[in-house]
Amino acid sequence: MSIPRFIRDLAQYYDKTENIIMQRLLESPYIHVDETLINIRGGIQYVWVFTDGNYVIFKLRKTREASIVHELLAEYNGILISDFYPGYDSVQCQQQKCWVHLIRDLNDDLWGAPFNTELEYFVLEVRNIIIPIMETIQIYGLRKINLNKFKKNIDIFYAKMIMNKHYKSDLTIKYQKRFIRYRESLFTFLEHDGIPWHNNTAETALRHLTIQENISRTFYEGVTPHYLRLLGIRQTCRFQGKSFFKFLFSGETDLEKFESRKRKRQQVMSQ
Repeated sequence: MSIPRFIRDLAQYYDKTENIIMQRLLESPYIHVDETLINIRGGIQYVWVFTDGNYVIFKLRKTREASIVHELLAEYNGILISDFYPGYDSVQCQQQKCWVHLIRDLNDDLWGAPFNTELEYFVLEVRNIIIPIMETIQIYGLRKINLNKFKKNIDIFYAKMIMNKHYKSDLTIKYQKRFIRYRESLFTFLEHDGIPWHNNTAETALRHLTIQENISRTFYEGVTPHYLRLLGIRQTCRFQGKSFFKFLFSGETDLEKFESRKRKRQQVMSQ
């Protein structure tokens, strides 16, 4: 049997597993989403990842249109955590935008325009509002009882730096518009317990795919969706501290049943 056929047959067996993972994601209070491009026989396609840090699924699409996000999250009532790609904006659920992406963009533009004193002052003021929040999270975690107090500082920042301000630098104007557009979704995490302020989890889930592409250089369209299904299960096992290969060898299609049987075996052996 060829390797592509083996991957296809194995992935078809775990179709139910992917459905269970998707259901668990839709029950989660938040979902991270991200996308990356991959080489499919010389052409560019996109892989989308959905994860809550425990469960992971991947979906392949020919374009970067976010229709897959709207499709899978049509009835989702939690919080979507993402970067600033506009395709996410119209998803009908509460959202949290990634501060790591924002800080990275600010730093890159500041390094690229070292004599832009207006942007430098703007970045300093952003730093002054976000650093105390991050320090509080380091001490107390993502607890709204400790984070709600920063709302007043944010209102002051918007009054001082964002609303009705007339900047000259195109870069500063760009970030002024971003802060206006995403005012609510930049600070959603202040109003809830346990909502991450960054999208690092999605990037972590995608990392194995990036490594595999660096090794393989290209993917084959016929087998890639099946490979991505198995990769989603593998990353789910990794995030949950379970053995992917033991799960495969168990013959189970439900990770929770696999874990339950594993515990029962351990109890029997310990008696």
